Amino acid sequence: MGAARQSVHSGFSRLTDALSDPAREAMVSALFGGKALPAGELALLAGVSPQSASAHLQKLTEARLLSVWQQGRFRYYRIADDEVAGLIENLVNVAARTEHAERARGVPMPLRQSRTCYCHLAGQLGVALRHGLLARKLIALRGREAFITDEGLAWCRAEAVDFKPGRDAPLRLCNDWTERVPHLAGPFANAILKRLIATHALAPHRVPRALRLTPRGRAFFERLGVSIPF
Repeated sequence: MGAARQSVHSGFSRLTDALSDPAREAMVSALFGGKALPAGELALLAGVSPQSASAHLQKLTEARLLSVWQQGRFRYYRIADDEVAGLIENLVNVAARTEHAERARGVPMPLRQSRTCYCHLAGQLGVALRHGLLARKLIALRGREAFITDEGLAWCRAEAVDFKPGRDAPLRLCNDWTERVPHLAGPFANAILKRLIATHALAPHRVPRALRLTPRGRAFFERLGVSIPF
């Protein structure tokens, strides 16, 4: 008899199981804006009891999809890291392929215009940012990867964007599920959004995850040569 065939397990079923519950999906979605939230707030957002929320959060942290940190007597949960954020982005994009028409009709306009996608800028404004950086040759594309040029690094210094090249890829393309074209993700894109928020170029909107473009923000994009689509 031949040797028994051995099955191959990569371990991703543990991740899909952790994400398969609607309440856990709601919790992860709530954290995808880059915030850290306590269990009580996540329970309200997911529409479950505090006891159920605790069990759901334990499953997500055991799967290493969420990380938790303690401040005093409170425990706060957040997306574990950029790699997990990339996984969630890809899942959203795959789901959007078949649900785009239905989803797009129900998306509030502020979310379509400008929103956070984990720690970077998405929506129409995120796409406009990519176009502006490319047009000014501050970044260059090679397939699905993006690279910062010397001119881009000089632009960072001029705009006081706190970015320093490291070992990790500074940029990548992230499919925008409402616009159906890529925006920018990665450390460089994260640094730009951080600067825009710190200088009040973008402000929180009453719609969760949406961002409001302020006059300072319009001035920033005008310097970049970007025509604001709204």
